[in-house]
Amino acid sequence: MKASELHARMERSDVELLDVRTELEFNQGHLPGARNIPLDRLQADGSFTPENAARPLCIICQSGKRAEKALAHLQSACGIESCILEGGMNAWQESGRPVQKNRGTHGITLIRQVQMIIGAANLLGLVLAWQISFWWLLLPAMTSLGLLMAGLTGFCGLAVLLSKMPWNRIEH
Repeated sequence: MKASELHARMERSDVELLDVRTELEFNQGHLPGARNIPLDRLQADGSFTPENAARPLCIICQSGKRAEKALAHLQSACGIESCILEGGMNAWQESGRPVQKNRGTHGITLIRQVQMIIGAANLLGLVLAWQISFWWLLLPAMTSLGLLMAGLTGFCGLAVLLSKMPWNRIEH
């Protein structure tokens, strides 16, 4: 579903919104009225059932990849009528639609954490290769391979690992 169509359905109260991003990402900006259940929790606890969705469900993530996984899970496990927001929050924000932010939210987004770690690992590998042994070039080669695979598959193991770290969890 495109952002313009979703916005029209939201104004008619004709859709329920489920955001499957991490709690930190959700708190830094989400669609008004969206409910947050991170993808890993949605798949693990099975607490979302057809009874939880009074209206058709629109699933949202940052770019659409996690929403596709959540859609497949909900359709196979629950048979819930649902769709995804094409392009995710990126498309929603680019279209100039309203975004709600929670007060007091701070922290570095997950994607920026991934970028900083990979950048630091690449720089470290180059410095160590220059100073100690050319074998240290394997470090930037492996991180580059990880980025390539994340781009091709839509799955980033480092992002999954970082999402489970305590600084990316919000205590209720």
